[in-house]
Amino acid sequence: MKPRVKGGRRLWTTDGKLPGVTDYRTHARNAAAMWGALSKGYGAILVDSAEVRIVAPSPHHALRAIVLDPWTNRRCTIGSILDTVLGESGLARRVVEDASGEFDLSAYGLEPRLRMTVMAREPGVAPECCGTRTGVRAVTVDDAERLAAAERILISIFPPPAASDLHGRIQPTRVLGIDGWRVWLAYRQGVPAGAAYTYHDGSSLGLYQLGILPEHRGHGVAGAILAAVIRRYPADAVTLTATDQGRPLYESFGFTALSKAVWWRPNHKGDDRAEGLR
Repeated sequence: MKPRVKGGRRLWTTDGKLPGVTDYRTHARNAAAMWGALSKGYGAILVDSAEVRIVAPSPHHALRAIVLDPWTNRRCTIGSILDTVLGESGLARRVVEDASGEFDLSAYGLEPRLRMTVMAREPGVAPECCGTRTGVRAVTVDDAERLAAAERILISIFPPPAASDLHGRIQPTRVLGIDGWRVWLAYRQGVPAGAAYTYHDGSSLGLYQLGILPEHRGHGVAGAILAAVIRRYPADAVTLTATDQGRPLYESFGFTALSKAVWWRPNHKGDDRAEGLR
């Protein structure tokens, strides 16, 4: 069974059974592909191996190392991380993403900054119990005005370091033209209330930064975004990382836990709030 990709969606060429998501690697590969896509023309892929991808997506995003395989060529992987993440990169914000949770970097000048659960959902329609509530709707963003509204929500929920104005830079308008990249915006009573973005790498869909403004929480906004994403991609496995608070919602949509991801940063006193999510 071979997929061909058109407009960020996978079109299957056979009627065979879709492969399941068995471990964290699906999410790690999607994240690596997503950051790599964002870097084209504005950043650089510094290391691209079967074990780790290290990307400087843009001057406005953190340099990040995404661990794909924590066991094979472990010494080389650690060396690549130390040379880039701890080296003189010119970027103040640096992070290592390990979706497996098996990589201990504490002996190398890094410390764990964030832990979240990697979850996955097998292909299939959204459960009937998780329909959209009255007055709540979620749409895909296709213009700069809606993109700015979605970005404002994401920056509010996942704030960048103090004194940094990254509006128009975290979700720049060019993402509207990146194949496989979609930004989602939810409205409640006609007012922007929540946002997220997804990336399709040709094999699976990654869901990132699902955030709801505090005054709109508890009204089905997150569920509306999830349902819209699943309806858009019913034939695709979906992966994400979840906080403990968010897990019950994702589980109600059929997501199951795969691993406990860890985000590492250099052990300094800098302001890296929500760095693992940007």
